Amino acid sequence: MHRFFLSWDKPACCAVAERLLAVEMDFYKHAVLVPTRESGRQLREFLTASCPEKAVFPPHVLPADQFIQPEEEEDEATRLEELAAWMQSLGDAPHRLYPRLFPKRMPDDFSSLLDMAAALQTLSHSMLNHGVTCGQAADACSGMDERWPDLSRLFSRCGGHLDGWQLRNRTESLLHAAAPSHLASTLLETGGQIIVACVPDIPRPLKHALRHAEEQGIPVQIWVHAPEEERDTFDDWGCPRPEIWAERAIPVREEQIRVTPGPGRLAAETCRIIAQTAESGKTDVALGVCDPDMNVALDARLRSYGWGLYNPEGRPFAGTGIMDLLRHLLLAVEENGKARPVFNLMRSSLLCASLGIRDQQYCCASLDRVRQKFLPETEEYLLKRLRTDHPGAIPSVCKILEWRDRMKEPRQLGERLLAWYPALAAAYGADTEAAETFHSCISGLARLQKKSGLFSAPAMALQLLMRCLHAARVKNGRKEHAVLDALGWMELHFRPEKNLIVTGLNEGIVPEGGMADQFMPEPLRESLGMDSFSRKKARDSFLLTALIHSREREGSLFFVLSRTSSRNDPLTPSSLLMRCADEELPRRVELLFRECSAPEPPLPYRRGGWHIQPAEGWKTATDITAMAPGYRNPWKEREKAFSPTTLKNFLACPMRFWVREALHLNEDEFQPDKEDMAANELGTMLHDVLEQFCRLHPSLEDGMTTASLQREIGEILDETFTRQYGSRPLMPLLLQKRSMEQRLNVYAEQHLEDLRNGWTCIAFEQSVENWRLGDFSLRFRIDRIDRHADGSLRVIDYKTGKTDSCEKKHLGTMKRPDALPLLSPALHPYTRRQKNGKAVHFRWKDLQLPLYVLWAMEEYCGRPTAAYYALPANPLDIGISAWDTLHDPQPGCDICALESARSWILELMRLIREGRGLITAEELGWDTPSYDVFKDLVSSSHETLQDLLGLNITPHLPF
Repeated sequence: MHRFFLSWDKPACCAVAERLLAVEMDFYKHAVLVPTRESGRQLREFLTASCPEKAVFPPHVLPADQFIQPEEEEDEATRLEELAAWMQSLGDAPHRLYPRLFPKRMPDDFSSLLDMAAALQTLSHSMLNHGVTCGQAADACSGMDERWPDLSRLFSRCGGHLDGWQLRNRTESLLHAAAPSHLASTLLETGGQIIVACVPDIPRPLKHALRHAEEQGIPVQIWVHAPEEERDTFDDWGCPRPEIWAERAIPVREEQIRVTPGPGRLAAETCRIIAQTAESGKTDVALGVCDPDMNVALDARLRSYGWGLYNPEGRPFAGTGIMDLLRHLLLAVEENGKARPVFNLMRSSLLCASLGIRDQQYCCASLDRVRQKFLPETEEYLLKRLRTDHPGAIPSVCKILEWRDRMKEPRQLGERLLAWYPALAAAYGADTEAAETFHSCISGLARLQKKSGLFSAPAMALQLLMRCLHAARVKNGRKEHAVLDALGWMELHFRPEKNLIVTGLNEGIVPEGGMADQFMPEPLRESLGMDSFSRKKARDSFLLTALIHSREREGSLFFVLSRTSSRNDPLTPSSLLMRCADEELPRRVELLFRECSAPEPPLPYRRGGWHIQPAEGWKTATDITAMAPGYRNPWKEREKAFSPTTLKNFLACPMRFWVREALHLNEDEFQPDKEDMAANELGTMLHDVLEQFCRLHPSLEDGMTTASLQREIGEILDETFTRQYGSRPLMPLLLQKRSMEQRLNVYAEQHLEDLRNGWTCIAFEQSVENWRLGDFSLRFRIDRIDRHADGSLRVIDYKTGKTDSCEKKHLGTMKRPDALPLLSPALHPYTRRQKNGKAVHFRWKDLQLPLYVLWAMEEYCGRPTAAYYALPANPLDIGISAWDTLHDPQPGCDICALESARSWILELMRLIREGRGLITAEELGWDTPSYDVFKDLVSSSHETLQDLLGLNITPHLPF
C-alpha cells in the first residue's frame, strides 16, 4: 500500500480532484473510494467543473462501505426476515435458553422481545461490518465474559432459522470480503488503480478486500488529507492513530465560536453569518448540521430569508404517511370494536386516496361532529350515530372498515398489503422511494409468512414490519426554494466551499457515542479493532483539525452551538472545542458554558403591531365598516338580536370584539381528540336534567323525601346520559357522570329545603324572544324563575363551576376611570364611597343578571332579585348566592346598580349597532381578556391583519 499525503491547506474534495487532474487525464480507468455517497457526488461535480473546456470521463467513484457489499440475490434475507430470525432464536423464554446472557427473567411480551431482537441484529451487523466473529470476541475476552458462548449459540440459531427458510444471510459474506469481481476485472484490463481518497476510518473487511485486490495485481493507493510532516500520526491505511489524535490540541479560535440559548436563536445566528458572508461577496457557503434536531429551526428561519434547506441524507421513514397509516392500522387491530381507530384511519389522506374515497373532508367533519357531541366508545355506537345524523358518510366509512378487516385476517397481512400496494403507489405519486422501501419490506413479510407460517397474528406482523421500517431513510427531492444543503458531520470534510458554518457540534454527536454498550464494552471494541469511542474521537479530532486548516488561508469557519434542544433538554458543547492549550482552557470553558438565556418575549400588547390602525389613525376610522369595508354589521341591519353574551364579549375588549366579528373567527372549533365533556357540554346536560326535574317537582307535595328526590333525579340523569353517549361510554365520561350524580344529590336535598321554605318554581329555561328595551331587540334564556309564598320573585342562573358572588362577577374596579370617555362619553362609572370617604369606581364586566331582572320587572311587575345557583364539583360549595342589593343605592351612590346597568346596556347596544368602539382593553385600562384573537394574528407581523381587513396598517406602540 502506498500512502500519499495531499496537505490540508484546501478542502479534501479540491485536493483529491487536483491530484487526479495533475497525475493524468485518463483517470477514468481508476476506482476512487470516498467516505460517503454525497462525497462521491461532490467529487464528480467538482471534476466536471474543473475542466469546463474538455469532456471529462470521471473515475469509478463509490463510497468505501459499498466497495465490499455483496451483489443482491433473489434468495437473500431482507432486514425484516433477519429480524424475524432473531425473534425466533430468542424464543419465548430467553433467560432459560441463554442463562448467562440473560441472568434475570426478561419481560416476555412481544414488544420487549422485538426490542431485544433488534438490538441483537444491530450487534451482528456491527460485528460483521468489522469482520469480527463470536469466536474472536470470546478469545479477546480471555474467558472473562461468560456471555459469549450463549451469544455464539444465539448467532448460530439465527443462521439456522434463515437456512431453514432457504434464505441466505448476506452479512456473512462480509467475513470473506473481496473486491467486486466485475470491478476487479475492469481494473486489471485497463491497468487502473484503487485510490482510497481521504477515508478516515477503514474497517477490517475493507482492508481484507484491498489486500485481496493487491494480491490480484491491482495497485492500491491511500491518499491522506494531511501534510507530509503528519505522516507518523496516521497508520498504514491513512487512519488517525488514537494514541495521538484522541488528546491532540485543536486550533479552534474563540472568535469562531458562537453560543446561543436554543435552536431558534441558533438558526437566527446562522442566517446572520450567511448574510454577512454574502454581503462581502463570498457566495460559496456550506452549512453543516451535525445535530439533526436543529434542522426544523434552521429550515424555518432560512425559508423566511427565501433560501430554504435540503437534507441530502433524506428523512426518516418513520415520519412518512405510510408509517402513520401503519400505526393507525395497528391501533385498529389491537382495539378491535373501538371507535377511536375509525377516526384515525379516516384522517389518512393516503388511505382514502388509495381506496378512491373522494369525500374525506365531509366524512372527517361528520366523524368529528359525532365525537364532539356523543363521544362514542364503540364502533357500533359510532355507526349508529352516523346512520342517524350523517348517513352520507356511511359508504366511505364502510370502505375503511372493509380494508381494515381484510388486513386483520391471520397469516395474510403480507399478501393483503402486497395486493393493496399498486393503489398505494398510485396515491403516493412522485415519492417513489418511500413506496419502494415499503414494498421491499412487505415482500419480505409475505415471503416469511408463506415459508414459515410465523407471525400469523396481524398485530405481531405489523409490529415486526414497523420496526424494520423505522430505521429506514427516504431521500427528499430537492425543492426549488432549497439553496443550502444540511450536511452531516462526515460530509463536511469533503465539501469544496471555502466558507463553512458548522451547527450542533455537541458532545455525544461529535464525537459520536460515549455511552456504554450492553454487549460490546469499550475495552473489547479496542482489542477487536472495532469502532471504539477512542477511534471515533481520534477520527473526529483529525476531521475538525483538517476543516480548520483547509479554511485558514482562504475562507471562513464558524461553529454555532445551542445550549438546549428543541425539547428544551440541555446540550453540552463537544469536548473537541476544549482541546486548547492549558492556559487558554479557563477562557474557553467560560465561553462555552457561560450563562446564556433567551430574552423573555414581550407581552402581546407590547409587540410591534399590537395597536394597529390606519395610517391616519383610528380617529378617521369612526366605525367598523371604515376599518373593514367588506364587513356587514348584522346589528345595524337589525338582522341579529342583542344578547347578554354579545354585551359581555364587547365589554371584555371592544376592539377584539370587532376584529373577531370582522374576521368571522369561531371559538367553537371541533376538538377531535377530546375524551370527555367540555365545560359547556357538562353544563348543558346538567341544565337538561334540572329542567326535567323541576318540571316534575315545582312545588312542595305530600310524601316528598330527600331520598325519593335523589333517586328520581338520578334516574333522569341516567336516561339523559345514555341517550347522549350510549350504554358503553368512555371512562372519563363515567367519571364526569359520577361527579354530576354527587352534585345533583346535593341539589335535590337543597331543592326540597327551598320548597319547604315557601319557594315555588314558576318558569324553567324561560326563552325570551324579541324583547324590546328602548329601541333595541334582545334575545336570551333564563334558567329558572322562583316565586315565594310572600309574592317575591327571584331569577336564577345556574353555574356549573365555582364562581364569585353575583356582584364580583358583574362589576370590576377601574384603574383609569378617566379613559372611559374614549369608549363613549355617555358611559359613567358606578361609583361608591368607602367609610374613609374615598371614591371607588366600578365598570360593568357582565350585564346578564341585571338584564334578566329588567325583563322580569316588566313581565311580572315588582322588584325581582337575582341569584347564581352554583353547582361546582365540590359539594360543599353548592348553593344559591343572591344579589339582594341590586335595587337599592349603596352608601355614597347616586343611583342603584340596576339603573347603572340599564344605562350601560342601552349605550353599549347603541355603540354596537353603529359599529363603534374601536379601542382596546389596554387603552381603557381594563384587564386583558382571557381569550385573545390578536395574539396569533399579530405576534409575527402586522401584515396579517392588514391582509385580512384590507387596510394599510402601521405599527403603533401603546401609550
